[in-house]
Amino acid sequence: MKTMADTQIQLNRILETLNALPEQITRAMFLSLNRTADWMKSQVSKTISQEQRVKLKLIRDRIKVSRASQRNLQSLLHCDFLGVRAIDLGKPRQTNSGTVVAGRLFEHAFIARLKKNGSKGVYRRVGKKRFPLTSARVEIYDDAVQIIEELLGTEAGAVFEKRFMHEIQRLTGAVI
Repeated sequence: MKTMADTQIQLNRILETLNALPEQITRAMFLSLNRTADWMKSQVSKTISQEQRVKLKLIRDRIKVSRASQRNLQSLLHCDFLGVRAIDLGKPRQTNSGTVVAGRLFEHAFIARLKKNGSKGVYRRVGKKRFPLTSARVEIYDDAVQIIEELLGTEAGAVFEKRFMHEIQRLTGAVI
């Protein structure tokens, strides 16, 4: 397994042989950072969607990418994994023990349309009183954090290196 120091030495050797300009290196850096961030978004979305049995669009919409530029050489993933509302999973069906949505049982939950804003949803009572209500949700935070840590630890570095080498070759016209 290659270490980060081995990768750094290999990149320095390649850049010396290419005789690349600093502008070309910077451009290759931010292009490969952006493509790696897009890859991360795709992989995280697919994996969470499969594990949690949630529509891919619901997960993809919760991840935003801040793109790198020549001035700012960092790409960030902004993730909103506070949970997916039960009503977004599919059509709810009321049962004696709770509400079933897309094959999931939300115990002690009920279907209601709120008077205030007219939104239909699956809700639970917070206490013994009638109000306040909370929306029933599928929690995905723990799975998302675990998946992101695994990808960062194993594959993200290799993907970045591969994309960086491709961009350097494309920008300089050299064959490595």
